[in-house]
Amino acid sequence: MILNLKAAAEAIIFASKGITLEKLAKILRITTEETEKILNELADEYNLPDHGVELKRLGDVYRFYTKAEYAQLVQSVGKSIYTKLSVSQLEIVAIIMINGPSTLQQISEIRGKDSSALVRSLHKMGVLTRKRYKNSYIYNLSQRFKELLMIEEVPGDIAEHLQTATPSPSSSEE
Repeated sequence: MILNLKAAAEAIIFASKGITLEKLAKILRITTEETEKILNELADEYNLPDHGVELKRLGDVYRFYTKAEYAQLVQSVGKSIYTKLSVSQLEIVAIIMINGPSTLQQISEIRGKDSSALVRSLHKMGVLTRKRYKNSYIYNLSQRFKELLMIEEVPGDIAEHLQTATPSPSSSEE
Protein backbone atom coordinates (compact mmCIF):
# COMPACT_ATOMS: atom_id res chain seq x y z
CA MET A 1 0.00 0.00 0.00
CA ILE A 2 1.23 3.49 -0.89
CA LEU A 3 1.60 5.61 2.25
CA ASN A 4 1.28 9.05 0.67
CA LEU A 5 -0.93 9.04 -2.42
CA LYS A 6 -0.36 12.72 -3.15
CA ALA A 7 3.43 12.27 -3.16
CA ALA A 8 3.06 9.15 -5.32
CA ALA A 9 0.84 11.00 -7.81
CA GLU A 10 3.32 13.88 -7.95
CA ALA A 11 6.23 11.49 -8.61
CA ILE A 12 4.31 9.62 -11.32
CA ILE A 13 3.27 12.82 -13.11
CA PHE A 14 6.84 14.10 -12.99
CA ALA A 15 8.42 10.84 -14.17
CA SER A 16 5.86 10.21 -16.91
CA LYS A 17 6.08 13.76 -18.28
CA GLY A 18 2.29 13.77 -18.33
CA ILE A 19 -0.45 11.25 -17.64
CA THR A 20 -4.21 10.88 -17.93
CA LEU A 21 -6.50 10.84 -14.90
CA GLU A 22 -7.62 7.29 -15.68
CA LYS A 23 -4.12 5.91 -16.03
CA LEU A 24 -2.96 7.60 -12.82
CA ALA A 25 -5.97 6.21 -10.93
CA LYS A 26 -5.19 2.73 -12.22
CA ILE A 27 -1.54 2.96 -11.15
CA LEU A 28 -2.48 4.29 -7.70
CA ARG A 29 -5.28 1.70 -7.44
CA ILE A 30 -7.88 4.28 -6.41
CA THR A 31 -11.02 5.70 -8.04
CA THR A 32 -10.88 8.49 -10.59
CA GLU A 33 -12.81 10.68 -8.12
CA GLU A 34 -10.12 10.17 -5.45
CA THR A 35 -7.43 10.78 -8.05
CA GLU A 36 -9.11 13.97 -9.23
CA LYS A 37 -9.25 15.23 -5.64
CA ILE A 38 -5.51 14.57 -5.24
CA LEU A 39 -4.78 16.35 -8.54
CA ASN A 40 -6.81 19.38 -7.46
CA GLU A 41 -4.90 19.52 -4.15
CA LEU A 42 -1.58 19.28 -5.99
CA ALA A 43 -2.62 22.00 -8.44
CA ASP A 44 -3.61 24.29 -5.53
CA GLU A 45 -0.27 23.67 -3.77
CA TYR A 46 1.76 24.32 -6.92
CA ASN A 47 -0.15 27.56 -7.57
CA LEU A 48 1.40 29.04 -4.43
CA PRO A 49 4.16 31.61 -5.09
CA ASP A 50 6.90 29.44 -3.56
CA HIS A 51 6.78 27.02 -6.53
CA GLY A 52 8.30 27.60 -9.95
CA VAL A 53 6.13 25.02 -11.67
CA GLU A 54 2.41 24.39 -11.85
CA LEU A 55 0.25 21.37 -12.52
CA LYS A 56 -1.94 21.84 -15.59
CA ARG A 57 -4.27 19.74 -17.64
CA LEU A 58 -3.87 19.93 -21.42
CA GLY A 59 -6.48 17.85 -23.17
CA ASP A 60 -6.69 14.69 -21.07
CA VAL A 61 -3.11 14.86 -19.82
CA TYR A 62 -1.91 16.27 -16.50
CA ARG A 63 1.63 17.61 -16.55
CA PHE A 64 3.97 19.97 -14.73
CA TYR A 65 4.82 23.19 -16.55
CA THR A 66 7.14 26.07 -15.76
CA LYS A 67 5.24 29.11 -14.48
CA ALA A 68 5.23 31.98 -16.98
CA GLU A 69 7.25 34.30 -14.73
CA TYR A 70 10.15 31.78 -14.70
CA ALA A 71 10.00 30.76 -18.37
CA GLN A 72 12.78 33.08 -19.50
CA LEU A 73 15.14 31.85 -16.77
CA VAL A 74 14.44 28.24 -17.67
CA GLN A 75 14.83 29.01 -21.36
CA SER A 76 18.38 30.28 -20.75
CA VAL A 77 19.30 26.81 -19.48
CA GLY A 78 17.71 24.92 -22.33
CA LYS A 79 18.56 26.99 -25.42
CA SER A 80 18.08 24.87 -28.48
CA ILE A 81 18.02 25.00 -32.22
CA TYR A 82 14.25 24.96 -32.00
CA THR A 83 14.21 28.58 -30.88
CA LYS A 84 15.60 29.51 -34.30
CA LEU A 85 12.79 28.11 -36.43
CA SER A 86 11.68 30.43 -39.21
CA VAL A 87 8.09 31.49 -39.73
CA SER A 88 7.86 29.11 -42.71
CA GLN A 89 9.22 26.21 -40.64
CA LEU A 90 6.75 27.02 -37.86
CA GLU A 91 3.97 26.94 -40.48
CA ILE A 92 4.90 23.35 -41.29
CA VAL A 93 5.00 22.42 -37.60
CA ALA A 94 1.52 23.95 -37.17
CA ILE A 95 0.18 22.08 -40.22
CA ILE A 96 1.34 18.76 -38.78
CA MET A 97 0.02 19.63 -35.30
CA ILE A 98 -3.40 20.39 -36.74
CA ASN A 99 -3.69 17.75 -39.45
CA GLY A 100 -1.53 15.01 -38.00
CA PRO A 101 1.10 13.09 -39.96
CA SER A 102 1.25 14.44 -43.52
CA THR A 103 3.01 13.83 -46.80
CA LEU A 104 5.18 16.48 -48.43
CA GLN A 105 2.50 16.97 -51.09
CA GLN A 106 -0.18 17.58 -48.45
CA ILE A 107 2.03 20.10 -46.64
CA SER A 108 2.85 21.90 -49.90
CA GLU A 109 -0.83 22.00 -50.92
CA ILE A 110 -1.86 23.55 -47.61
CA ARG A 111 0.93 26.14 -47.77
CA GLY A 112 0.32 26.80 -51.46
CA LYS A 113 4.01 26.42 -52.33
CA ASP A 114 6.79 23.85 -52.53
CA SER A 115 7.90 22.90 -49.03
CA SER A 116 10.48 20.20 -49.78
CA ALA A 117 13.56 22.18 -48.66
CA LEU A 118 11.87 23.26 -45.42
CA VAL A 119 10.64 19.74 -44.63
CA ARG A 120 14.13 18.35 -45.34
CA SER A 121 15.73 20.91 -43.00
CA LEU A 122 13.17 20.21 -40.23
CA HIS A 123 13.88 16.48 -40.60
CA LYS A 124 17.64 17.07 -40.35
CA MET A 125 17.13 19.24 -37.25
CA GLY A 126 15.18 16.46 -35.56
CA VAL A 127 11.90 18.39 -35.50
CA LEU A 128 10.23 15.92 -37.88
CA THR A 129 10.39 12.16 -38.24
CA ARG A 130 9.42 10.33 -41.38
CA LYS A 131 8.11 6.88 -42.20
CA ARG A 132 8.01 5.21 -45.56
CA TYR A 133 4.47 5.18 -47.00
CA LYS A 134 4.09 3.51 -50.39
CA ASN A 135 6.36 5.56 -52.71
CA SER A 136 6.49 8.51 -50.35
CA TYR A 137 7.10 9.55 -46.75
CA ILE A 138 4.73 10.59 -43.99
CA TYR A 139 6.14 13.33 -41.75
CA ASN A 140 5.29 13.78 -38.09
CA LEU A 141 6.62 15.81 -35.17
CA SER A 142 9.43 13.99 -33.36
CA GLN A 143 8.84 12.81 -29.81
CA ARG A 144 11.84 14.87 -28.65
CA PHE A 145 10.35 18.02 -30.18
CA LYS A 146 6.96 17.34 -28.58
CA GLU A 147 8.59 16.78 -25.20
CA LEU A 148 10.62 19.97 -25.49
CA LEU A 149 7.50 21.97 -26.29
CA MET A 150 5.55 19.96 -23.71
CA ILE A 151 2.80 19.09 -26.15
CA GLU A 152 1.03 15.83 -26.65
CA GLU A 153 -1.38 16.90 -29.34
CA VAL A 154 -3.62 19.80 -30.13
CA PRO A 155 -6.72 19.55 -27.93
CA GLY A 156 -9.76 18.37 -29.92
CA ASP A 157 -11.81 21.58 -29.85
CA ILE A 158 -8.88 23.72 -30.98
CA ALA A 159 -7.94 21.25 -33.73
CA GLU A 160 -11.52 21.16 -35.01
CA HIS A 161 -11.71 24.95 -35.05
CA LEU A 162 -8.38 25.27 -36.84
CA GLN A 163 -9.26 22.59 -39.39
CA THR A 164 -12.31 24.54 -40.47
CA ALA A 165 -10.01 27.48 -41.15
CA THR A 166 -7.45 25.33 -43.00
CA PRO A 167 -8.00 23.54 -46.30
CA SER A 168 -7.97 19.79 -45.69
CA PRO A 169 -5.04 17.97 -47.28
CA SER A 170 -5.65 15.65 -50.20
CA SER A 171 -5.13 11.96 -49.69
CA SER A 172 -2.66 11.71 -52.56
CA GLU A 173 1.01 10.92 -52.16
CA GLU A 174 4.16 12.96 -52.78
